[in-house]
Amino acid sequence: MQPTLNGTLEDWLSPQIIAHADSFKLRTILLDIGAYHGDFALRFLDDKIFRSAVLFEPNPKNYTEIEKRFADQSNVKLEIVACDVQSGEHEFFCAGETYTGSLLQYGMSMLTPAERSIVQCVSLDSYLKEQSSLDKVGLIKIDTQGNDLRVLQGAEEMLRVSRPWIVAELIYRPLYENLGQPYDLASWLASRGYTMAAQFNEYYTTEGWLAWSDACFVPKELAKTFSNQFLERPKPPPPKRRRSFWRRLFRN
Repeated sequence: MQPTLNGTLEDWLSPQIIAHADSFKLRTILLDIGAYHGDFALRFLDDKIFRSAVLFEPNPKNYTEIEKRFADQSNVKLEIVACDVQSGEHEFFCAGETYTGSLLQYGMSMLTPAERSIVQCVSLDSYLKEQSSLDKVGLIKIDTQGNDLRVLQGAEEMLRVSRPWIVAELIYRPLYENLGQPYDLASWLASRGYTMAAQFNEYYTTEGWLAWSDACFVPKELAKTFSNQFLERPKPPPPKRRRSFWRRLFRN
């Protein structure tokens, strides 16, 4: 199976991980931070790339959905908590579609007031130490609406020990207050021996400015060589549902 550039990030990532299977033999756990309905984890569990997964989802509505979806899968552990740089309680904000919920306040004038609640947070390092799994993580996917850098900062020891592949969301527009800037996240990972390997799911504003994307970072030791042939990846149009939701949520 060859990596595809004309598909989703998952279409690209799956064969890439298979191609590097030897480096994943002892790192059999997938972490899904901000799991939403569990689509990402399900794809890689179905492909039998990872033996088990831990899904973190603090929003009760989303958590109910993944509870139903993974009820019969003993290799999936569900945690109704958020991940952050440190453990404790934190205010959680959500307005409208539940995939936009975040530990960060929305950063623009909102048409719909955000619901506020208190959620439990954990740092990944402390959580994985308790589970004796600090050195067993092969892939971590983070979609925490602007809080991805703080999640990684709470997993610094795990990144050093496990050297997992990382999928993170990069948000370029001020959708949330105090969000981690993409260049800060990339720089922080670079200082810890990671490099960006791919970028997918790019969304743009109607003015043509980059709004957000998903990126994959890998240990830099895996990116030492490459061929002298290069390919162009066509960009499929973004789903209208997600784009129009953000237009409805914020005032122009």
